[in-house]
Amino acid sequence: MFVLKKPTAALSNEYKNKILQGLIGRVKSGRESNNAHIELSTDAKNILLPNWNTDNPNASILEQLLISEPVDLKNLNDNLMEQLDALIAPNKPGKNLLLKIFNYEGVFNDSSKSRAFWLAKKIERKTCVYCNRQYIFTVEKGNGNNKQERIARPVFDHWFPKDKYPLLSISLFNLIPSCTICNSSVKGSVDLSFEDHLHPYVDEGRMLDFTFKASKTIDKKPKWTVKINRQKDSKEDKTIKAFRLDEIYAMHGELEVLDIMYFKESYPDGYLSDLFDNLLKDCTRKMTKYDVYRMLFGTEMDSDKFLDRPFGKLKHDLLKEILNIDTKTSKQIQ
Repeated sequence: MFVLKKPTAALSNEYKNKILQGLIGRVKSGRESNNAHIELSTDAKNILLPNWNTDNPNASILEQLLISEPVDLKNLNDNLMEQLDALIAPNKPGKNLLLKIFNYEGVFNDSSKSRAFWLAKKIERKTCVYCNRQYIFTVEKGNGNNKQERIARPVFDHWFPKDKYPLLSISLFNLIPSCTICNSSVKGSVDLSFEDHLHPYVDEGRMLDFTFKASKTIDKKPKWTVKINRQKDSKEDKTIKAFRLDEIYAMHGELEVLDIMYFKESYPDGYLSDLFDNLLKDCTRKMTKYDVYRMLFGTEMDSDKFLDRPFGKLKHDLLKEILNIDTKTSKQIQ
């Protein structure tokens, strides 16, 4: 939840090689397709692609827009847009024209879907980066060599909304694999910031300071609720609010939370821990604590992997308290 492994240098280079030449061609043309009356000015082309009208244009700025890391990417965007706004604002093609040139829909929603599926497989995220509630597998039939064999993939959220930041429409570090609900229904075009919100790549190494807690309310009948504890006005707090996770996770109090807490309440104190230990001791094949934990609860004990399954963070927090078993890496629990 809220963290992604940074793309390797090899992936960044491969991504650039797949996208750059088409982008160079669109900047050179500088025109919305089928509309000869709205065109990027020569000065604007020179800003994005110096020497654009020669056989060897300088594509370094476009390369940076494609593969720079988020903080550098935002700084580059702000610098470029300050220059471009003065050139394109009078003609009012503005950001709409830049959206057509950087052309996310054409690059990733192309008729064959090939680039989108390729990138989704390279990033290899199994659950939504924002909510950790849904699998976002990339599913293909056979080798996925054609449109008919490409079945499902995560959607790519633009952490910097492409309508406001058209230059970042196809930036590798601005494409966050997520579920449709988080991307479209919840976040939409909400404008996030490094200062106030968690960025999956910028905050990758940060120990995220929030915890799921379950409690029972007594009304007409007992009901389990779930809350996300965090420091008020922290980056965690503002990110959770931006993605409406308080309201969304509240719906799971009578589902996943109920299952776990009903299991706990149905047996004496210590029973789950004893069961855990006995299964480990009496199994007929060699099993680790990692294996038993996954078999019992359908989630991961390995702290490096509990975001690989839906509700991994939620289950981890509740089970850690119930079982009094701390998470460790898989290497440590062999």
